Amino acid sequence: MSYSHWEFVLYAFLRSAPIIFFGFMILRYRARYSEKFAAFLFVLMELSWVSVSYLGSRFMENVQIGAVVEIVQSILLVALLLLAIKDHVGKLLFVFFTLYTVGGLTSFVGKHLEIVWKPEYAYGKYCWTASVTILFAIIVVFVPFAIAIHRDVVNVMGKEGESSAWRYCWLIPATFYLFWMQNLYKTGSSLEAASKLSNVLYLLAIDAASFLIYHIVIRMIVEHNALLQTRAENQALAVQVMEFDDLNKRIADARKTRHDLRHHIAILESFADNKDEKALREYIDEFRKVHRLEEPMIYCENMTANAVLTYFAQMAAEAGVEFRSEFSLPEQVNIERSDLAVLLGNILENAVEACVRQDSEQPVVKIRGGLKGDGVLAFTVDNTCTQMANKNRNGDFMSTKHSGKGIGTESVREIVGRYNGIVEFANEPGLFCVSVMMYLKANLSKG
Repeated sequence: MSYSHWEFVLYAFLRSAPIIFFGFMILRYRARYSEKFAAFLFVLMELSWVSVSYLGSRFMENVQIGAVVEIVQSILLVALLLLAIKDHVGKLLFVFFTLYTVGGLTSFVGKHLEIVWKPEYAYGKYCWTASVTILFAIIVVFVPFAIAIHRDVVNVMGKEGESSAWRYCWLIPATFYLFWMQNLYKTGSSLEAASKLSNVLYLLAIDAASFLIYHIVIRMIVEHNALLQTRAENQALAVQVMEFDDLNKRIADARKTRHDLRHHIAILESFADNKDEKALREYIDEFRKVHRLEEPMIYCENMTANAVLTYFAQMAAEAGVEFRSEFSLPEQVNIERSDLAVLLGNILENAVEACVRQDSEQPVVKIRGGLKGDGVLAFTVDNTCTQMANKNRNGDFMSTKHSGKGIGTESVREIVGRYNGIVEFANEPGLFCVSVMMYLKANLSKG
């Protein structure tokens, strides 16, 4: 049975609109330019899909051309998606392939229902009955899947450790997409495949299994994020506790010094009366060392950064590591305090621990830099090292505490990335250096 142009356009619209709509709902907050322009590009995706489908149906009647049309549509949609959304490519592909595969299953279920209900119309391909059954399939099949996907993907957006996960996760739905395409078109007729209930149930089981895998992978990302967050909170708490303990110790030292001041003065007067200059200098040097007079109490104006620097300066002193700081940062700066604490804390912790593990007789940790003009935070942290750090095949430094990449360095990369910055890790003979540059004003304008 023949069909009109409008019946085909309506069917093509119903096939693609849910995919485009939910793709926009998931990714709209990551628009490359503005949310309105992103909406325009997603509408353009819809028009492109319908146009390609129409041309494929009108001018290419070969039954095998369906797969070619699907591939052309996929390439076109991915290109427009990359133009509309500024985010990790792996995430965009993950969302696209996941929704596209569920959309394919929805079309398959809709066509099967049409064959069961109105077979004489179903083999006419795009009669009005096709739109009715696919609308029913969208409500029953696509919407529940899409809502679950939306909830899972949005739940991990913008989290630490997210980028490295999307680098590989998109391959899972891409594999199912290829599997679905091969299974759908291998018979040479999608109508023939859709007419069998066993094929419908088979693809439904495949999609359900694939979604279970997606959900498990995303839950792993969430748990990884929770681990990073807990680690950051514990580190921030440790900094606060250390700063409080250090302050109490300094107060106690000051009280003791004041109480014993008259005794010190008496001893100094006796050295002066006896003109024993050597004993006088030795006593002064010992007094300075015992009471930490050479150690600065304030490293910079920013309270958060100062707390972190104080904490690791104390840790370094207790481990016999020299700590040098030429870091300056004002109190008012456009970076979250938690991000600043985790950023400096992870880098300095790795530096101090590396010095503790080495055999060098003069281990040193040195931090230099601070806030530059135009809201640029730039600094370096150097530490002596006697052994070269291990790298994986991608050039990432491996952890010395466990198998795999270091959680601290991964967290540093995530934080710097959120502020449109760059971080470099360099390992040379005898020296390990971390260089950070972050554009704080650019980040503020986004918020």
